[in-house]
Amino acid sequence: MGCRKNIYVLILLLTIAGVCQAQAIRYKIGYYGFLDNREYFNPYVNDQTIFGSRINAEIGLGFDENKKVMAGIDYLYEFGSKGELIPPDITLYYNSRTKYLDFYLGAFPRLNLLNMPMALMIDTFQYYRPNIEGILLDYRSENFRHNIWIDWQGRQSYDTRERFMLGFSGQAKMGLFTYQHHAIMSHVAHTLDAPPDQHLEDNGGYAVLVGLNLSSVTGFDTLAFSTGYLGSYDRLRGVYDMQFASGWLTELEAVYKGFGVHGTIYSGESQKIISGDGFYKSTFYSRADAFYQVSGRHIQGRLQWSFHFLPGIIDMSMALTVRAQLDGLFAVRQRQ
Repeated sequence: MGCRKNIYVLILLLTIAGVCQAQAIRYKIGYYGFLDNREYFNPYVNDQTIFGSRINAEIGLGFDENKKVMAGIDYLYEFGSKGELIPPDITLYYNSRTKYLDFYLGAFPRLNLLNMPMALMIDTFQYYRPNIEGILLDYRSENFRHNIWIDWQGRQSYDTRERFMLGFSGQAKMGLFTYQHHAIMSHVAHTLDAPPDQHLEDNGGYAVLVGLNLSSVTGFDTLAFSTGYLGSYDRLRGVYDMQFASGWLTELEAVYKGFGVHGTIYSGESQKIISGDGFYKSTFYSRADAFYQVSGRHIQGRLQWSFHFLPGIIDMSMALTVRAQLDGLFAVRQRQ
């Protein structure tokens, strides 16, 4: 039996070696550092300082230019947390691309794949949950893009509630005119042997925005404006029925040679969106960001000051982020 087992292992290793010789061995290495100081004094969002670094590495096989399997880790170290070891995020996914479709299956980086208003998806996902664990399908053409995805956040156990997010986004442009819609749903179920006071929650938000992109007819790198409807729903089963909220959301962004401003105004009913920014629980919220950013092939950085305006309250935050990335091939070998 021992000899036969060794033969099987040898055959497996020779098969893997043969596959590797016929394919491209791909790699990715990245660093993400962040300092996000939030001086908040309001009833909706807690003040905090988020200060740390992430490092990630992937290696895998490229079966051709458009198909690959990658595996690796993404590790977070929050400064000041010595002795509090945080397990790394596992990266393990398949990616296939065609002219119009991009398909991901597994645990894969969310960077540059999802782009939703902060009301629907807060920016701290990039700090604490850099990977999507599920499926994403993304369709792109010259003037239209649409994706749909699912992100599994909790596998049911005695200590963990079953939890997932499902969402989609679509953007279209016609000349200077733009259109976009977004939707996100969070489902929070029970743990195994759940206590009586634990209730299943259905929650979600959606936005439909129209606007203008004047970047191509001005000297700005970016000059864009959008406005439209923001809505949400929430139900805690056995406690209250479905509750709906709606309001009006407007955003403006201008960037010139790395210097930029971004403005947001929301007015309407109090929104409860689990995955979104808590500021939208207010019936009025305005935000003004001033920033400087650099975007190189391997290095990106951004320094930003933000002011948050609520009725009778002005809060402030500051964020510095630096991202470094390398990717490429170790070798490409073809069968003789």
